[in-house]
Amino acid sequence: MMSADAVFRKLPKIVGHRGACGLAPENTLASIRKAAETGASFVEIDVTVTKDDVAVIQHDSDVRRCTDGSGPILLKTLEEVRKLDAGRWFAPEFAGERIPTLKEATDTLRSLDLGLNLEIKPTVGWQIPTAQQVAKELLADWPAKLPLLISSFAVECLIEVHRHIPALPLGYLTSAVPPDWQTRMADYGCASLHCERHYLTAADARAIKDAGYYLLVYTVNDPEEARRLLDWGADAIITDFPDRMFETLNL
Repeated sequence: MMSADAVFRKLPKIVGHRGACGLAPENTLASIRKAAETGASFVEIDVTVTKDDVAVIQHDSDVRRCTDGSGPILLKTLEEVRKLDAGRWFAPEFAGERIPTLKEATDTLRSLDLGLNLEIKPTVGWQIPTAQQVAKELLADWPAKLPLLISSFAVECLIEVHRHIPALPLGYLTSAVPPDWQTRMADYGCASLHCERHYLTAADARAIKDAGYYLLVYTVNDPEEARRLLDWGADAIITDFPDRMFETLNL
């Protein structure tokens, strides 16, 4: 695994959100490939686990929103998950896209030479088993040459991943920047803070950067807003439309 310093040296200004989820169905291999086609060198995707302990790329705890199925993914085996269509909801040309495994996503990222911000999205109550399985698979499959940043709203996941892979940089993921953010960052050993665009102020951004942390902002789809946030000191913008950012910001 790359060191934290090496990972952040590779972190670009623009990171594709769930691949490039404005251009292809989120968290699919098609979305990862679409991000690469736009020129992105780094993507963010979400990982959770199935009933039979396989890490898969999926945001919600229920598969209803982004597949033709329904029900909690934690109660489905990989074989059941494989039967779901995860592309047709987005557009007919993506019919047949599947929820990929973490291993399949890793292989695709390797082939495209893409760095990754992997967000761990456990079903509530399943934080530790989810983090354990993700760490196990990353140790087995993650290519040493690619940068990897782990983030999560569930701090239990951050703590557990760090226990298994202490070299991995961690991102504290939040909506609003909490008043005690510095204490939280120190307590959880995080190198970066990831917050929602609506809640970030210029003063917050300056304080985070002055304290020596990296700052990532999601989900920013307006290039002019992205320009303002970068001017405030944000290290990276997470966007559904990396193509818009590259076309407008000359990055």
